[in-house]
Amino acid sequence: MAKVHSDVTELPASCKSAAEHMAAELAKEDVYVDLSGSGIEELTRLEEKLGREAGEKVALVAYRIS
Repeated sequence: MAKVHSDVTELPASCKSAAEHMAAELAKEDVYVDLSGSGIEELTRLEEKLGREAGEKVALVAYRIS
């Protein structure tokens, strides 16, 4: 079966449409909140605090919930 280039990956033509549709749906879910400088500072402070408690690096993310 011939391979077709996809934005997702190299896939057979039969899978390309479904994979690109899924990638588009997942991209809709990745809507980050546009935080102010003080909001970013607060998240950073919380990451550092939680990281110290956990003994490893921690990343917090602000997503918009519809």
